[in-house]
Amino acid sequence: MTTEVPKKKITFTGLGNALKLYRYIRPFRVEFGIGLLFLFGGSLASLAFPKLLGDLVNSGTEGNLAESINRIALLLVAILVIQSVFSYFRTVLFVNVTEKSLANLRQDTYNQLIRLPLKFFEQRRVGELNSRISADIALLQDTLTSTLAEFLRQIIIIVGGISLLVYTSLELTLFMLAILPAIVLMVFFFGRFIRRYSKQMQKEVAESNTIVEETLQGIRSVKTFTNEFLEMGRYRERTLEIAKLGMKGGRSVSYTH
Repeated sequence: MTTEVPKKKITFTGLGNALKLYRYIRPFRVEFGIGLLFLFGGSLASLAFPKLLGDLVNSGTEGNLAESINRIALLLVAILVIQSVFSYFRTVLFVNVTEKSLANLRQDTYNQLIRLPLKFFEQRRVGELNSRISADIALLQDTLTSTLAEFLRQIIIIVGGISLLVYTSLELTLFMLAILPAIVLMVFFFGRFIRRYSKQMQKEVAESNTIVEETLQGIRSVKTFTNEFLEMGRYRERTLEIAKLGMKGGRSVSYTH
């Protein structure tokens, strides 16, 4: 029987503890900084696409499409190549920094875990600890590799897009900024809704791994008392629960597309 973990509020102390994770990136800050430069360049290149497409449409309405189509097409191809190159090197550098940082994090986590008192291990299952460590570090890997990069990329695109809108049409910019608070609120509440499913999914996966750990460690007892079908039923129930949560979360995410 599992106890419900109380939900923690977001505090400055919690944010400070989260930022401490980035001390693992510090030894590789040069690679990380170069990756940010490639990210910045690729994001700026993506902003050029709507501008060039707008110029192409304007050329057609002004009657000089034949003269400018070749020039704009060459610019689009050049920007596409530049964006692809920047994206490639950004991904390579971010993955390298992430893997090196997580290697140090895994070592520190294991060193801290193995020094804990015996009472800590008596109150927790080995399978749950193993699953929590692997799942949490995998989550950090995805965060550092793609989520962080995408977050910074979206900030650059938003700032650049608003700047282009102000340059093109101030009235349209003011209209879009007027509806922005409502969109932000919707994203905020929907994000909390999705995070709840993510935590439930992680919990169910940890419990299913615990069942496997318990069964294999006590396989002699399982065989002696012919409890194979009982353990199969436990594991089936847990995996079906994971599948239900995954499908429910997938339906929720699909509403945003």
